[in-house]
Amino acid sequence: MAIAMISRPQRAGSTVRYLLGPVDHAGNPREIVSVVASTIGREPDMAVKFLNHVAKLRPRLKSHLYHVSISGPQTDRELSPKDWAGIGRMWCAGMGIENYMIVLHDAHIHILGSRIRFDGTAASDRNDYRRSELLLRKIEAEFNLERTPSSHLVDRSRRSSHRRARSLKELHAVEKDGHSHKDFIRAAIEEALASVPDETRMRAALAEAGIDMTIELAADGTDYVLFGYHGHRHGPRSLGQGYSLTNLVQKGLQLSGPQNSSAQIPVPPWALDVTAEADQPRRSGKHEEAVRRLRGVGHEAHEVIKRFRIAKRTKNAPPSSDRYNAEQLPDDEPPDVT
Repeated sequence: MAIAMISRPQRAGSTVRYLLGPVDHAGNPREIVSVVASTIGREPDMAVKFLNHVAKLRPRLKSHLYHVSISGPQTDRELSPKDWAGIGRMWCAGMGIENYMIVLHDAHIHILGSRIRFDGTAASDRNDYRRSELLLRKIEAEFNLERTPSSHLVDRSRRSSHRRARSLKELHAVEKDGHSHKDFIRAAIEEALASVPDETRMRAALAEAGIDMTIELAADGTDYVLFGYHGHRHGPRSLGQGYSLTNLVQKGLQLSGPQNSSAQIPVPPWALDVTAEADQPRRSGKHEEAVRRLRGVGHEAHEVIKRFRIAKRTKNAPPSSDRYNAEQLPDDEPPDVT
């Protein structure tokens, strides 16, 4: 199995209409459009209305929708609609999603679900790509499917060769110009690594290609690398984990020592004669009074929150934990929504 896409749509209506439409995004007709399982209704209006009502349980949670596409390799056995429904249900259960619609399109399924559950808690979206991939390995074993090689998120040995997939904007750039900026940066880095593994010479080689290489210091004290090109700076998040500083060193890059881009910035003339006392922070004459007031405001806010929680407990049942309770999923029938 392989996940084709995980996205977080802002509106349920347009996504539902796309999933249940007769053609795909390219305008090609779909042979199969079938709702194989749903807890939010099988009609478009019902599903959208239900998801909008669920969103009101957590009005401050903006990104609560999941749109996931799951497909299998062409060499795998043919799956029945019942198999696809079971795969979708198992994925939703593993990710903690109980409000969902599973739509079968030819040889793959789409899942539209909400992280918000009936008790008002929300399924965690932390490390969702990695958790989803680990879950797919279990689905493959459960349904006796061909095993797909794990990505760099699960298999650490593949991080040094990871290249981020092209975005839609990059695909348009390649179609128009034959290449994208990120492809050009990656090719220049690979060429420089093959001939000049020393950091100083690599900077010079990339500079000839118009690429500015800087090594900066993160908040946690670790170094990271950025590549500037045409006014934009690219790091491993946009280029791929194979272009992080750690993986570049593994490929042979020899660092000349810990560096920070701020250390290369010259001291401005007006700061040359500044005394050491000027670097010390100055306190206002009313510093102590301001601190006492802030502490008083914090104490009042704490008391207000405490009274609110007590009133909420007496009015409603005690709030449950946000941890997902992996019990049997409800039947694929939505409750009444008025």
